[in-house]
Order: sequence, then C-alpha cells, then structure tokens
Amino acid sequence: MGGWGVVSLEEAPDDLRNQAKRNYEHIKNEVITEEKQSILSKYQVNDFDSVLLIATAPRGGSSLLFDILRHHEETCSLDGEHDRWLTLNGICYPAFESDVIPADFESFDREKLLTDLLAEVGVAERSGGRTHRVDNTLVRLPLQFPNRELPYKRIREKLLEGVSLDEILKEFGIPPLQYDEYSEQDANSPFETETIEDRPFVSSHSHKRSLTVDDFKRTLVLKASGDAYRLPWIREQLFPETDVKVVHLTRNPAASINGLYDGWRLNRGFQTYNVGDLDLEGYSGSLWCYDLPPGWVSEGKLIDVCLMQWVQAHRHILDGRVAFDDVLRVRFEDVLTDTSSTIKEIIEFADLGESALLTENVKNPNKVMTTKDPRHARWRDREDLVKSALNRADKTYTEVVEKLEYTEESEWI
Repeated sequence: MGGWGVVSLEEAPDDLRNQAKRNYEHIKNEVITEEKQSILSKYQVNDFDSVLLIATAPRGGSSLLFDILRHHEETCSLDGEHDRWLTLNGICYPAFESDVIPADFESFDREKLLTDLLAEVGVAERSGGRTHRVDNTLVRLPLQFPNRELPYKRIREKLLEGVSLDEILKEFGIPPLQYDEYSEQDANSPFETETIEDRPFVSSHSHKRSLTVDDFKRTLVLKASGDAYRLPWIREQLFPETDVKVVHLTRNPAASINGLYDGWRLNRGFQTYNVGDLDLEGYSGSLWCYDLPPGWVSEGKLIDVCLMQWVQAHRHILDGRVAFDDVLRVRFEDVLTDTSSTIKEIIEFADLGESALLTENVKNPNKVMTTKDPRHARWRDREDLVKSALNRADKTYTEVVEKLEYTEESEWI
C-alpha cells in the first residue's frame, strides 16, 4: 500500500524531474475529471481543518496503522506516503545531505507543493468511487515512469472501461511486476531506477471517493517515515496555522532493524537514493534503501546501517515533537496485540468519533508493506546478527531505548 517514495538519480535528477512535472501538469489540467481539476485549482492540502500525522522510523508499522486509520469515515488520505511529492519539487537528497529538512528552509514553491500534496487525496466512504481510483492512478504514472511518454487519455478511457492496469502496462512493454499490487515474489533484478516514485505497495482502497469542497472539514491522515527528519519544517512551513496532532509510533529496535535488513535485501521497491558506490557487508545492491539519516555511511555492515536508521529516526522525532502541542506515543506492539483498544485511544486523541468502516477494518486489517509473513519476534531468526549490532551501538542508542521504554528484551515481539 504506501509506496515507499523515491528513487532519485544523482547524475541528472533535474531532467527526470522536469519530464515528470510536465506530464503530471498535463494530466492535472487536461486528463483527470473536471471536478478534481476544480478542487486542485482552488484548494491546497493546508485547507484541511485538522491533520493527523504518523511519525516513526522505517519498518515501524506505520503502513498498517495508516491503512487502518484511513478507513475512518471522517478522514481523508493520500494513497501512500507523500515523499514522492517532495521529491517532485526537489525537496530531497541531493539538495540536502540527508533527509533532514531545516525548519527555516523556505527556498521552494510553497503554493505548488501544497497543491501537489493534495493531488491524490481521497475521502473514506463505504461506497467509494471508481473515478477517484482512476484519477489517482493517472496522477501517479508520471512519477513512476517519468521517462516514458504515455497516452494518458487513452489509458484513462481503458481504465474506466474496466481494463486492468496490468493489461494496459503490458501493451506498452511495462512488466506489471514493476507496478502496484504485484505478486509477492521478489523481482529477479532491481526495478528501473529512473523514477520519482517506486511502484509497489501504492493503492487506493475501494472505500475512497474524490474530494468535494465540504470534505476539508475532515481530518487528513498523513504518514511518511521521512517525516521523522522534518517535523519542525512541517509545522513551520507547511501547516503553521493548521491543527496538527502527531502520533509517535514506536517499535522495538530488534524487530525494526530486522525488518530493515530484510527490506534492503529485497528488490521490492524500498530503494530510495543513488548515493554513489556502496560497500555494505550483507548488501549486494547499488541503491540506498529507506531513509537517509544524517551521518549515513557507504561502507561497513548493513546491520549497523539498519540500526542507525532506527536510532536516528526516533532521536529526531523525540527532538522535533516539541514543535507540536499534541503528541501521542503509541507502541506498534500494542497495535498488534491489543488492536481495538489502541486504535480507540488514537481515535479519541484525534477527536474522530465512531466509524463502522473503521471498526470492520480493525477486526480484519489488511496485510500491508510486509517483507515476510508477519510473526511475533521474527527477529530471533537472526538474533546473533541483530544483537551484534546492538552490542556495538553507542550512547545515543541507549538514550533512545530508555526514552522509548524498550529496555526489557522480553517485550520485543
């Protein structure tokens, strides 16, 4: 479901980005429904009355939590993470040395970014809407295949006729394996690297419809693990006047870094940046995966990089949360073991009220963004490797573990 985000080329990202922008603007202004065109011409993402932001480290369980919450009938949401829209606007590496965006960074087209962030937002409603899903498929295609000139109007007609996207992609020589909702088997080789957004996992669930003017009274649910490094910037530059509540989702270090280790070693869309040559023990790929923390390294052990990603993300959330008045810390372990009560706590925190559609989803949540079948304490399959990294960890790791209250290994499910 929530497409990881970006793969940006170090060599010529501007050419690729400009091509994606051109095709996206064409779709936004000429291909999607007139109703959606009207919304995007008059409104921006900061026009919502309230925002619920999920902040966590990668492989922290945010995709599952996001998918549950976006089924609440008083919410709106994107179809996945919003990193791709920041990348389209050049607000990413290599413009920055890492995923950290300074709170005072203002050198970007704010109006355009806020409009772009609204481009695929839909409303949770049981009946859903086919045109919404078709429009969202179209606005994402230039980000996913920016170096291809596709007949977007014809693609839209075929989608509305009921032709599957798989069939349409095959017609243009694009393996469906490279797109959303593909088979669980891993690709034999990495996907095309010239993308703004990686294809897998992004989808609009069937209970979403297009935005109307009245929907801005609802709560917008957002999540992207990269937000861990830009919370003050989000508060000051994107939503300075919006009621923003933050859910800090935590997960024990062993399970998180084990999930990261799995994801790095799969050709399944977790690649994010071309940072140059990588010499990481345990990794044979050529692209960086997941978030790019400050102090990232290109040499060493992959398991240590995974630990760094967990530590740095949560350290920055702990530091950046002071920019917000309302922050709720939630354990992913509780989302798994006491789903109903934990979701109820979040719903009350966000002032959302009851939702029959949400209740149904809580009882039978979707399986999203998994690298392997979910299983408690799966990290113990490579316990020696994981603990070797934890034993080498520095003082910052110890401080984060203590602040997040993960000092008892018996609780690391």
